Amino acid sequence: MVFNSCKGGASGGGIVEEAIKQAEQTITAEESPIFGNLPLLYEQKLEAGTIVGKHFRELKTEDMDEAVKNKSLRDEAEKKLEEYYKAKISEAVTALDGKDIKVEYDKNQFSDGKVTLKVTNAERGYFNLAFDVTMAKPVNKEVEFKWVFMDAEGNELETYSDYITPGEKINKEWMVTADKDFSKKFDHLYIKF
Repeated sequence: MVFNSCKGGASGGGIVEEAIKQAEQTITAEESPIFGNLPLLYEQKLEAGTIVGKHFRELKTEDMDEAVKNKSLRDEAEKKLEEYYKAKISEAVTALDGKDIKVEYDKNQFSDGKVTLKVTNAERGYFNLAFDVTMAKPVNKEVEFKWVFMDAEGNELETYSDYITPGEKINKEWMVTADKDFSKKFDHLYIKF
């Protein structure tokens, strides 16, 4: 890997550009059916940060002034990298706000179901799954409500649950993030109790 360099270090901006380019070439994947390119951006951010860190760890310094300068350049590079990915991630998250998620369910348990992504923190990529589910028959006792993250082929990726007393409807929100392993393949939900 080649970085723009001069005696005592490198330009923070040039290193960031090279690290981003390298990360984008190294970390490639299909978009997530639900989260789009968001999981990919998290992986690329991590890889670019690793590249920048490695570059500065490998710099040789001849004196304390040079070491201080390199530390300042590293701080500048890390800040630029964070700003770049913060903007990219925030843009990707905001575009997902209000996205409907396909829901499958047992018609003996539910008569209708809708789940929507609701942004709770754009900078960190936090969402709530906003459930609006109508029961087939009122359930007036506590049950374990489960939502199963499924891939496009119908394979279970991850299961979450909560104990609730739904009555006639479930209008509740639970948190989800796009940086989990299953986020890349998440296509729809299956709900049950």
